[in-house]
Amino acid sequence: MPIELDYSDKNCENMRLESTSSREESISLNIDSKNVRVSIDNTMSQVFMNPLILDAIFAKLDLPDLKTSRLVCHDWNDVASTLLGKRAYLHVNKLFSYDAPNLGEMSPVNDQLMRRLLISGLFYKEKPDFIVQALTQVTQLTGEIKFFASRKELVPLLLDRIRGLGSTKIQKIDLTSHWQPNTKYTLPVQACQKLPPQPNLKLLRFNILSQFRHDQKTGCHEFQPLIQIWLDAAPNLTTLDVEASLYPDLEGCRNLKVLKFEFVTRYDYFPNFDVTKVTKMLGQVKDSLIELELCQPMGNGPMEKVQPIHGGPVMSKLTRLSIHATNVFRIHDFFDETHFPKLKTFRVDNGFWKSSVLSHLNLWRRHRGVASLSVTMNHWGLEEEEFWKQMIHIFPTVKQFELKMHNIDCIPLKRSMESFKMWDLEGVNVEVNWVKKSYVLIEVLKSVSVMKDSPTFQGYVRRNNESQYS
Repeated sequence: MPIELDYSDKNCENMRLESTSSREESISLNIDSKNVRVSIDNTMSQVFMNPLILDAIFAKLDLPDLKTSRLVCHDWNDVASTLLGKRAYLHVNKLFSYDAPNLGEMSPVNDQLMRRLLISGLFYKEKPDFIVQALTQVTQLTGEIKFFASRKELVPLLLDRIRGLGSTKIQKIDLTSHWQPNTKYTLPVQACQKLPPQPNLKLLRFNILSQFRHDQKTGCHEFQPLIQIWLDAAPNLTTLDVEASLYPDLEGCRNLKVLKFEFVTRYDYFPNFDVTKVTKMLGQVKDSLIELELCQPMGNGPMEKVQPIHGGPVMSKLTRLSIHATNVFRIHDFFDETHFPKLKTFRVDNGFWKSSVLSHLNLWRRHRGVASLSVTMNHWGLEEEEFWKQMIHIFPTVKQFELKMHNIDCIPLKRSMESFKMWDLEGVNVEVNWVKKSYVLIEVLKSVSVMKDSPTFQGYVRRNNESQYS
């Protein structure tokens, strides 16, 4: 049956109204969609301009991406610069122009990047006046400074800048010497003036390997007063790391928790290791120290000159002790539960001289508190089996054991590993570095296999290839 269409005026009007309504609805929907998109864009824009949200997002970025994000806009630059200032060191030397006609000019830098500064005198075209200008970048915002001094005369410049700032927010100072020997410069008396109190200073690290003068009468190191200036100005110091041929006075370090002391000797100068001075130094921090590391890595020449002493301070709070081939073993009647009542972790490295630790092991008395033991061996011989029997007797309660072996040729390790079963070990780590012969590494693996639990094992082989293994 054919369909009849009604073309009356009334019906046509209805059709026109419906058509108009549909078009208006479509236009309305399009307008609403645009508004929604604009609203979403505005919301997202506000989100990505919110410093709190940016902090959370930028905290997940690595340093290269964090640097790139600073280029997006001013807001991103401010947030990213603040995070960069907390996570990375700004190498101030690289801000300089070293070419004419802009020689000595510095690029402008966001203030937030001044929180952690690296200042060095090692550049080829470096000039002392550049260092002076670089030190002006140390501000009240600065919290950490790494200072590499290529000349003695640069050291007083840092002190002068800190004096000019007064009390600062600096928390960490790391000073390393890099100048050549036979320098004629003498530190001026005014360089040893006191610093304003630095209550925020928590960590000091001194790596003084360059040549300094020693007073022949007193034996005092030329740099000793400069270290003392920092120590006297830091009442809240918690960590001190010294690598030098001197003995700092720690009388004022009432809050010191960590002491790393390495007595260094240069190839052209072998000062005696003064056990008496070390004992005095430890006595000054005996009631606050939690972690102690003692090291004298150079040869055994000075060791033969050291006379033993008896007794030492009771380190009432010490829980971690590390000894690296040092004459501190000449302190008799010291290494026991009485002097280290809370000791839990002990690390020992016998260094490069066979008798440096092994011959002094009998100075230890039985200690039932040590639960973690780490031993580094650079030599291994038949006498080591007796050494391990002694070690197990002295530290009977060890639960975590780490054994590192360096540059070894032949090791009768299997019997020693059998001895380790006397410990009720919960974790074992064995590391072998720079093995000269492949069969040695294989013997180590066989010896390790006798352990009750599967230990963690790492091995590094020197000058070997896969064809040597079957």
